[in-house]
Amino acid sequence: MMRLMPGSAVNDLNVPDPAALQAELTDLLQLEHDALPAYSIAIASLRDPVLRDDLRAHRADHERHVEALSALIRDRNGIPLLLPHVPTGFFKLAVQAAGAPGGDRAVLLAFLSNEWQSQEKYARHAARPHGPDVAAVLRRHADDEARHYAWARDALDVMGCGSDTIVGMMANAFSRFHGTTADAVEGAGRVALETVMRTLRAA
Repeated sequence: MMRLMPGSAVNDLNVPDPAALQAELTDLLQLEHDALPAYSIAIASLRDPVLRDDLRAHRADHERHVEALSALIRDRNGIPLLLPHVPTGFFKLAVQAAGAPGGDRAVLLAFLSNEWQSQEKYARHAARPHGPDVAAVLRRHADDEARHYAWARDALDVMGCGSDTIVGMMANAFSRFHGTTADAVEGAGRVALETVMRTLRAA
């Protein structure tokens, strides 16, 4: 049996220790607070009522994500952080706002660039070892994010901006650059938060 070493972030089941888990859940909660205002801009900017209704349903998923993640954090004696990532949350909002004047296609291209990171990030976290309650929540959220991303891809295909078009390829490249950059910045913030939580627990 593997013994938990002092300061280690895993236990015998390779699940995160309390400090690491609180930092992880807080990071994902901030991801949701990045998404919600961007969704509001996208919904207000879309002209097609069907697309608006679909995005409202997706936004409701994110609102449920906030509730579920906040409950997990409170269950572990933490305080849910009701703030977006700094500075990446504001950049995601700016990306979505930049698409607003360009019509529905531009709105969805901006939406896709933000949603790429969300679905990639949730997929990674859902694949990691967690306790049963956390694992179930992260799997549901990862499924939701994959569905949102697929919806945007399908809608853009109908608009003639599929992955095999020049516009689609440029959008994919930007999404990956934008998402990878945000991941790096947010990952550094998560490590810093974990360090603070570990220090407070040891005090």
